[in-house]
Amino acid sequence: VRDSTIYFSLKTRRFQWCWEKICSLKTSDSVAQFMVSTFSTLEPEVLQMLRLLSCFGLHTDVDVLDILDASCVAPFDGIRTPLQNLSDLGFIEVAGGLVTFTHDLIQQHVYESIELEQRRTFHIEIGLFLGWKVSTSRTSSDASSLEGAVGKMYISESKSQGSVITERSLLSIATDHINHAGPEFVEQSERKSFAIWNLEVG
Repeated sequence: VRDSTIYFSLKTRRFQWCWEKICSLKTSDSVAQFMVSTFSTLEPEVLQMLRLLSCFGLHTDVDVLDILDASCVAPFDGIRTPLQNLSDLGFIEVAGGLVTFTHDLIQQHVYESIELEQRRTFHIEIGLFLGWKVSTSRTSSDASSLEGAVGKMYISESKSQGSVITERSLLSIATDHINHAGPEFVEQSERKSFAIWNLEVG
């Protein structure tokens, strides 16, 4: 920062850096490490969003996050404002229907900073919430609930990108999260549903 390798741009309202200089620095002096050091200054809702994103790896679909907006692991006031804040600060990029960390070290440090028990809770809650959204859509008596604005909760189509989130892909994401946390941490009453989802996605 002192030698202007990293600086805050008033024009873009985010940190900028000289990549040639960064490449010559040690990892401990990198942009990613610098940004990690700013975690403690983030608002609780923004930090919660960052932790949620880290549980998906380097990137995830915006539409999946929209589904999770009503879950207990999402920021209380919704995902959109924290998501925009993280993008403005340079932690993530939102493009083509995807949210992507700007550096793998940022994702890694965020994820590893989450206590193991809370990390498991994130994965279990994400998995169960997505799984039950699919199950609910299948038992709904209103067929139109799978289309239009309400249908975005279950099958989401981005016309600008031509991407489709299907029930199967949501179940795949759901089971991946639960398996990552450890199925043994799923409540007994939920295990039958999880077993069915797991069989379906293979």
